[in-house]
Amino acid sequence: MKIFLYGTLIDPGGFGFCAGKPMRATPIPATLRNYRRVLLRGTRYPTLRRARGHSVQGVIMRVNADMLVRLQNYESDRYQRIKFRVHTPHGPQRAICFMGDAATTKPWHHPADNKIMTLRSRSF
Repeated sequence: MKIFLYGTLIDPGGFGFCAGKPMRATPIPATLRNYRRVLLRGTRYPTLRRARGHSVQGVIMRVNADMLVRLQNYESDRYQRIKFRVHTPHGPQRAICFMGDAATTKPWHHPADNKIMTLRSRSF
């Protein structure tokens, strides 16, 4: 199955640690239209919020069932798996995506030092 990544899991090292297997294939650039990447309420983590005319840049990766379970554990029960149609250089593709339960309106920006991901990874 394909998964759309748009936040901390885009980092190849972090993805491998959380998924239990390193990224072997090159991620495919993808765009989710009519959404924005924002902060999840009460955290420093990203989620998605509907926003007409906006788009979120990310990548799609192929994962197996075991990897998906590990990624869900990383994301926590605050994130649900949602099916989206994303746009890639090869045309539109369907992918699942983790979306948080309480989106704010504040934009999320990837931290430069990745400490946020390391701390979160240790907790699961």
